[in-house]
Amino acid sequence: MIASFIPILAVDVVGSVAMVVISLLSLYKAKILREMDPDNAVFHYLLWISMGLTIFSVSRSFGHILKQFLVLTSNAGTWHSISAFSGSVNTVSFMLVGLITLFFNQSWKINEKILTGRKKLEDTHIELIDLNQTLENKVVERTERLTSSEHKCRRIFEQSLDTIIVTDSEFKIMEINPAGIALTGYARDEMIMKKMTAGKFFADPSEWERISNKIGSKEYILNEEVEFLKPDNESLLVLMTGGIDYGAFGCAKTYHFIIKNINEKRQMERQIAQADKFAALGELSAGVAHEINNPLGIILGYTQLLLKLEPEHKEDLKIIEKHVQNCKTVVSDLLSFSRKGSSELSIIDINKVVDGVVKFLSNHSDFRNIEMSLNPYTGDRLNILGNEQELGQVIVNLLINACHAVDGKGNIDITTQKTDQDNILIMVKDNGKGIGKKNLSRIFDPFFTTKPVGQGTGLGLSVGYGIIKRHQGDIRVKSSEGKGALFTISLPADRTMA
Repeated sequence: MIASFIPILAVDVVGSVAMVVISLLSLYKAKILREMDPDNAVFHYLLWISMGLTIFSVSRSFGHILKQFLVLTSNAGTWHSISAFSGSVNTVSFMLVGLITLFFNQSWKINEKILTGRKKLEDTHIELIDLNQTLENKVVERTERLTSSEHKCRRIFEQSLDTIIVTDSEFKIMEINPAGIALTGYARDEMIMKKMTAGKFFADPSEWERISNKIGSKEYILNEEVEFLKPDNESLLVLMTGGIDYGAFGCAKTYHFIIKNINEKRQMERQIAQADKFAALGELSAGVAHEINNPLGIILGYTQLLLKLEPEHKEDLKIIEKHVQNCKTVVSDLLSFSRKGSSELSIIDINKVVDGVVKFLSNHSDFRNIEMSLNPYTGDRLNILGNEQELGQVIVNLLINACHAVDGKGNIDITTQKTDQDNILIMVKDNGKGIGKKNLSRIFDPFFTTKPVGQGTGLGLSVGYGIIKRHQGDIRVKSSEGKGALFTISLPADRTMA
């Protein structure tokens, strides 16, 4: 009987071992699948099923082998005492497998929802990536446009020939372009770091008060003609336009100004008007001077004759002679003013002309208490094509005016220079009482004088202006009341000797 039981026993033992091996291999394979895709519910199900079956196979195989061993060793009673425990383990294992199978359907539905949601999330993620890439491209594109626009605006700001100023709400300068630095004469750091106000540029504080009030009420100004004063007291006539800028949301308001230098334009307009005036007055003066000159000559002749014949009336006749001489001086000035400039021109050295005039006047009684300083140009000869007598007359007149300005005691500086544009400059500067602003634009007008009645004809500067213009030159003045005056004559250098 034992011999016939051996095949059954072998099959039972071998089957039990094979069942354990197969279940362990299944568990191992399920574990590998789960590690390949941890989010896959099927692989989780296979792992748990494999674990349950492995527990069951180990329990059942161990029970069968133990049972056969105990039966063969005549310990069947022991097996009956522990068989209940082995059966319980098998039952629990099968219950576990059943529960896993029971709840797998629900888990599978949940997994499908999760996978569907995951798919949607992945699609949304892809869309977000596309949107993000599109947004990045748009940001890059708009940043490039903004950078290009900013660069263009900066170039316009930096290279503008007109002054551009940006101030804060209190008119303190925040930004100014290079043209503005050149126009105002102040350093950029001085204006911005020290928070200089735009009103600092104005020659008249009341003008700035008017402008600031106007832009504060109307929020803009348009083509306001005002006068600026540079640090060196040079005055400039400018055209000012400005407005308020409230900026982006949350930004403080600022003021933007565009300023044009119209100083040269106004001077040119005045010169043209003055030239027209000179032309009309020249013709009138020539006619009047010739008509008056002959009667004056007769009066003077008879007066001098009466001085010889009637000495008892000497005092009265001397008064007549004096006033006739004054009239002839005025007539002579009128003739000089109206002369068309037919004098011969030659190559002359300006330094020699100026030096001769200074030496001549230094011996004059009116210049004894005046310190005249001559600063001649020491480079090339200052040759021009001109009339030495006429130019000497202009310089004499300027020095005499300077003498009167300092009341016979003060300093007069005479300087000659040559510019890079081949212009020769003659500058006469005094530290006298200066010229008032209201008179500055009229000093070259014929018959205009600030001297008392009887001490000036008002033709000296007019005649000088005409002489300089005939020499293709220019004469300008810078002055403010109480600070002296600077007259600058500019003449073209002669290039035939170059």
